[in-house]
Amino acid sequence: MSKDAVYYDSYKEERDLILEYNQVKLDDVKMINLMGVGVDNLTRAQAVVKVMKMIESGGIHHVMALNPYKILRIRANSDLGLIASKADLRLPCGGGLMWASRMIKNPLKEKIHFISFLMDLVRISEIKDYTIFVVGGKPEITEKAFLNIKKSFPEVRIVGRHGGYFTPEREKSVVEAMRKSQANIIFVGLGFPKEEKWIYKVKNEFKNAVFISVGGSIDIISGEIKKAPAFFMERGLDWFYRIITRPWRIGRLFRLAYFYLYFIVKRIFI
Repeated sequence: MSKDAVYYDSYKEERDLILEYNQVKLDDVKMINLMGVGVDNLTRAQAVVKVMKMIESGGIHHVMALNPYKILRIRANSDLGLIASKADLRLPCGGGLMWASRMIKNPLKEKIHFISFLMDLVRISEIKDYTIFVVGGKPEITEKAFLNIKKSFPEVRIVGRHGGYFTPEREKSVVEAMRKSQANIIFVGLGFPKEEKWIYKVKNEFKNAVFISVGGSIDIISGEIKKAPAFFMERGLDWFYRIITRPWRIGRLFRLAYFYLYFIVKRIFI
């Protein structure tokens, strides 16, 4: 295996996943309000079951992953606010959201590690014969991600893949390829907020599909970008690791400082 290969061996243990997911209840799944943005309060297993039910019920669905930076962007932009409000699932994927929910005394059940959630979906797709289409990233990166997924889940049906750098003229043929594939799940990795706006724009051209905004996850799955070390992940500081390893994103620190200050002040007046 090449040094760039990523193998998700931890997801291959012998377990009756269908039985496990059939025992997951959704009765207690609620939404909490963080800065005017709805966030679903659920576990990773519940999130996977929600997606399974979306596939089985048919129709068009949109799944988003939220963190403090995205919350602030959504709050400041009415178009993004509308898109987020119409999303079918908004996952709490940033450690800062856990902290903020505790500050308003309405704690989230868990921080959902997004890559793990995606790999859970790929694993269950392999078992239940769901089909997947991947769009996003540079073509060579998308290809690496595809090969890494297939190494870990050789039976999963990835029915199409396309890089994310396409012109408006090329867009129509990309959408047509996605539509004709009749994929159950479509991973869209164009970066936030471009992918959210693009999904909102094209989704009505489909009959049955679960669109999942995956951001830079294609780069991570390909092995091009490394996940944050365990020290940062365990403390909810994966966002800080991304900033110190990509210093051109330092401006995000100021937004995040505002996010934390907002909830500190809110806690004082609760």
